[in-house]
Parts: sequence; structure tokens; C-alpha cells
Amino acid sequence: MGFGRWYNAQKVGVQIAVVGGILAIVGGVITGAFGIVDVELAKPSAQTSTPAPAPTLTRSAPTAASSSSPTTAASTPPATAAPTGTITDPRNGAADVHKHEQLGVSGTAQNIPSGYHLDVFLQFAGYQRYYAAANPDIAAPLINGHWSATIFIGDSGSIIIWLVSLSPAEAKLMNSEVTYQSAGYPTLPGTRLASVEFTANSSP
Repeated sequence: MGFGRWYNAQKVGVQIAVVGGILAIVGGVITGAFGIVDVELAKPSAQTSTPAPAPTLTRSAPTAASSSSPTTAASTPPATAAPTGTITDPRNGAADVHKHEQLGVSGTAQNIPSGYHLDVFLQFAGYQRYYAAANPDIAAPLINGHWSATIFIGDSGSIIIWLVSLSPAEAKLMNSEVTYQSAGYPTLPGTRLASVEFTANSSP
């Protein structure tokens, strides 16, 4: 082989090698391209349909409950005023009263229920006993808001006069307790309305 043929042979080999290298690279690129295509085909296809919008919850504003006064409801009855009373004579702290005296007592009273009546009791200081002092037949009649009675002062000393209101049942019970009428009641009968304390002297 001459130099010229060897040179040409080497040139052709180089070209073939170069061309082979290019083909190899190109083949690699092509193979990579097909690999990419294969991978893309293997992936799940993206959804093309638009997802339906989530349902919107609508809340209606709560309506305020209408409060209407029933026309058929029974009206509240007015409150009943409590009974009251005063003792104006004798005055509290009086010292011009005497033993064995017929003493006139009087005062005022209001809101006494129908069927009830007033009565007067005496209590001697230091004793837990209450004595009916007025005439049981008339007791302490109430006329135009004023009452009066006559009592007997049987002893001297500090005495308390009690004005009470008695219901029909209380008056009946009190009249049936004969022993207490003379010995005195251990508790004050009826509803207490007023009291005054005075001093009864032994002699005028």
C-alpha cells in the first residue's frame, strides 16, 4: 500500500468513524426521543372535562320570632293591699293610765278583708300571755276607717296593747278556747296590726 492509499484509507476510516459517531449520537437522540414519547404515552391522560363546581350552601337568615300579646290571655289581677292599723289612743309611752280603770282605746285601720274584724289584746310586761281585752260581743268595730273599744286595766305596771285582725275561723277558734280566755293565750291570735306600750299606775 502506498502512502497515498494509506492516507485515503485513514481518511475514509475517520470519516466513517465520524459519521458513525454522529449516527450513534443521532441514534441516541432518536432513541431518547422515542423513550420520551413512550413515557408520555404511558402517563394517564389529563382530564379534559371541567370539574363540576361544588354546590353552594345558601343559608337563610333566621327570622325573629314575633311576640304578640295574646288577646285571650287572662290579665293579672291586681295585688291585694295588706291590712294596716294604728293605735292613736292611748299614745305610746303614756303614764296617765291607772289600775282598775275603764280605758277607751281607738285608732285607724285599712284594707281589712270582708268578714274579718278587729280585736284588742293586753300583754303585761314580763309575761308571754295575751288577754282579750275588748267586749267579745262588739270587740272593736271599724267605721269609716276608725275603730274604738273599751278595755279594763286590771293591774298596774308596763302594759302593751295589741291591735289584731281576726278571720272568721280565728275568731271561732278563739271563742272555743275557754281556758285561754281567762289564763291568757300563749300566742297572739290573728294578724298583728299595731301596738303601743304604756304604764298603768297603782293609784290616781
